[in-house]
Amino acid sequence: MRLTIALLLIFSVLFSPSVSHADENNWEMSFGTTQMFIGWYKKGSHPVPTASATFILSRKVYESFALWAVFNLPLVPNKRVTDEGLLEETQTPPSFMLGASYELLGYKFANKKSVGLDVGASVGHPITLDGQFFPVGAFRLKFVKDKDSTMYAGVTTSPYNPEGDLVWGLIYGMGYNF
Repeated sequence: MRLTIALLLIFSVLFSPSVSHADENNWEMSFGTTQMFIGWYKKGSHPVPTASATFILSRKVYESFALWAVFNLPLVPNKRVTDEGLLEETQTPPSFMLGASYELLGYKFANKKSVGLDVGASVGHPITLDGQFFPVGAFRLKFVKDKDSTMYAGVTTSPYNPEGDLVWGLIYGMGYNF
């Protein structure tokens, strides 16, 4: 029930009129990759990065504020090499996140080119019936090549996975503004 109310609230804001300039492209759809590192701080654990596909749909609501929906699809199991040389594998389920971002810094240096630093927070849930809600934080450096395309790279973190380990990730990808 709470998830339904939260989804209705998010989508009502997503599809409401935008306050930003009319000539801007307020929507961004991006496809990227997250290289996740799980349990890197544990003694005797040497994590191997887990690759996942990341799909983001965001909408600029105000000048520097945007709402987003994120789908993260792990492509391989989580892997760790123990001190004994054994390879441990665990599976993280796909997850869906809803959140917001704020552009901390932005600099326009050419006609339609700019660079900016975004910070974001979201709440996620695995796409399974037995998962738990988890917070996610992210920073990304975004380069807008023209009014239609972007490139980004950054870091993300969350205190959730099935084993309860802290997750860090390197995120990068390309987006399309419309």
